[in-house]
Amino acid sequence: MTTSQFLQDQPLFGGVDDQAIAAIMPLLREVNFAAGEPIVREGEDGDSLFVICSGSVEVLKASAAEDGVFEERIAVLKVGDVFGEMELLDTQSRSATVRALEPVSALALSNGDLFRIYESDLPTFTLIVLNLARELSRRLRSIDLMAVHYMAIEDRR
Repeated sequence: MTTSQFLQDQPLFGGVDDQAIAAIMPLLREVNFAAGEPIVREGEDGDSLFVICSGSVEVLKASAAEDGVFEERIAVLKVGDVFGEMELLDTQSRSATVRALEPVSALALSNGDLFRIYESDLPTFTLIVLNLARELSRRLRSIDLMAVHYMAIEDRR
């Protein structure tokens, strides 16, 4: 099992004190995936976020093409990265497929367990949600840069 120090070193749990991490650890479910195995699928309902403890995953987004639909890699996530967080915040279906690139060990935190943190420790819940917001903001900035780059290429054509 992952140590409390490992969790505190990850962006999602940054700033969470020892006592709060000790209370959160029993809520986390350890999950393992083989290389090539899908972890979540775009369009499915989701109720958990995942923190990668070992291995790496690719994030794939469905894209329409003349000859059908294919999946385009939009990101590679590694140890400490989080995925599945959007579904906890907006309760909509999965926005992308995530597939293991190599054997992956992760910790899952369900929507219900996040709510338990809210009920028992509002300051820690607030810190975790703020950390999630920071991560989403970083990703949005990255997507903004990619969009500007893509638009510049399209304008040159």
